[in-house]
Amino acid sequence: MMLILLVLVVAAGYFGLGLLGIHVPGPGGSGGSGVQTPITTTALHESIPYAGVTITVLNAQQSQTFIDDPNTTTSGMVRLNLQEQNPTTVRVSWLYSEIARLILPDKKMVAPTFVKAKVGIAPGSTQTSIVDFAVPTGDKIGQLTLQLGAASEAQMDLPLTGHADASKYGPKNVKLGGQMLYFGLNWTLVSATVQWSIAGQQASRGMEYVIVTLAVGNTLSQEAITGSPFSYIRLQSGTVTASPVDTTLPVSFAMGDTGKSGTVTFLLPQSSSACTLILLPQSQSGAKQAALDFQLS
Repeated sequence: MMLILLVLVVAAGYFGLGLLGIHVPGPGGSGGSGVQTPITTTALHESIPYAGVTITVLNAQQSQTFIDDPNTTTSGMVRLNLQEQNPTTVRVSWLYSEIARLILPDKKMVAPTFVKAKVGIAPGSTQTSIVDFAVPTGDKIGQLTLQLGAASEAQMDLPLTGHADASKYGPKNVKLGGQMLYFGLNWTLVSATVQWSIAGQQASRGMEYVIVTLAVGNTLSQEAITGSPFSYIRLQSGTVTASPVDTTLPVSFAMGDTGKSGTVTFLLPQSSSACTLILLPQSQSGAKQAALDFQLS
């Protein structure tokens, strides 16, 4: 009888600690005996841009279990030690539980078991994070691929080989130089930049950002008020005509401005090539439509 009472008391205490949120190691998902199994560390230093932030996989650690991961398995774990750098002027937020997946050699995709990270990163800041995955011990680090991007976003794959090339996700700049007359102003298409993310935002699934840089000169004898670029600038590629998602182009141009510049950002399908920049007619001012063709590649 005393033995039965002792078992009940111990069980009640164990259950009570669980209700208080205190993790108690057991025979399952917290490392079993509480002894950390040997850890192998593979240096990687591979970087990839996400939502304007540079995410670097510093290294990958592999072990049978991680006793400080409350959801660890005992059949194999991989821990990615990450560094995030935010060169933008905005705070960027994301959840690795939503955007990070590990692709195994058999093409199975696994979600993180544990994340130790801040939800966001301040402008100009650098920080580190930990993301754990359940991976069979027989799978080698060099056979794994980190995928970043939620289901609704443009997803990027980074093979954990130590020499992966993620340049296709970064900015690609095309120098241009075409000119047109609109609203009595001289417009020069300076360049176009293609990338998968902008400050604080990853492109939508199957899409990429095209950032057009324009320089505008005013030889009129008065200020020219063109209005918001959101209302009159469009970018066409194939059957898609896109409105701006962001712009730094002024709404007016003073007399004597010789080349005030700004950018207009659009979302287009990935691998768009032939484009047409369209400046729509404005009935109130009498401005007629202008258009300029250019190539992204």
